[in-house]
Amino acid sequence: MGPRGADAGQTEPLPPLDLGQTNILDGEGGPGRLLEIITFGSGARRLADADGRSVPGDNDQQIISAVAHPILVSPASVLGAHPGVEVLVPVSHVNNGFAASGAGHDTGLGDTTVEPFLEWSSPHPKAGTVSARLALGVIAPTGDHHAAAAVNTGQGGWQVSFYLAVTWRVSSRWELSARAIYDWSGSARGRSAAGSRRRLQAGDQFALNASASYALTPAWRAGLGGYLLHQIGPARVDGVSMPDSLQRVFALGPVARWQVGRTAILVAAYGEFQARNRPEGMSANVRLQHPF
Repeated sequence: MGPRGADAGQTEPLPPLDLGQTNILDGEGGPGRLLEIITFGSGARRLADADGRSVPGDNDQQIISAVAHPILVSPASVLGAHPGVEVLVPVSHVNNGFAASGAGHDTGLGDTTVEPFLEWSSPHPKAGTVSARLALGVIAPTGDHHAAAAVNTGQGGWQVSFYLAVTWRVSSRWELSARAIYDWSGSARGRSAAGSRRRLQAGDQFALNASASYALTPAWRAGLGGYLLHQIGPARVDGVSMPDSLQRVFALGPVARWQVGRTAILVAAYGEFQARNRPEGMSANVRLQHPF
């Protein structure tokens, strides 16, 4: 989950969310231990306003992040599912080169996510099998955050997030996967352009990742993926809603998965479009998954 840093001058930045970093066979899993390393990068040379028009001036953003993601799934059964827990610890670099407010850079730890879940999945999925995972997570403000800074790798406030991931084995070669995410953010300390103290609260946000892939060989899968982000509620400053602060973006691109022994390597690249109140550009991620 790479941070987005500060966004368009009309709104407060949204906390980082899983945008396209989960795709092929996302809903499947089972008892055991797994370590996933996620690397993410994005670049944007366009900043969109509330109507989708480009904000005047030279505007660019670059983000690089790496996330350690250990997962533990119990063989026990609860409501017919295996209970588990996952933890995500990100390290990021964010550089915002915006002509208006929000310019700056930061490198450091991001906020830590602890996410218990229930996994409904067959140990031997076949054509027609549907697998699902339901998770409720808490994001603690453990990341680098300075109230006076325009850009931070940590958000400075608590978050609550939940997701539902589903995979359907349509046939012996085709599969469809999707993950729906909802995120609520608490308030955090910040400062106005004049330097006065204030409380900032990002609006609630919804994201959807989806992909379809085809098994070229037993080890290789390739397909098409995408994501959408939609801010549901307005950002707030000192409890007051900010007008025209809702953010949105869509993205599409190729996704692939390669199984090498017990290790899986997943790659995805996306082009964004129809952005509102945020940067618009390209993003890519590589994930390594190894069970223990």
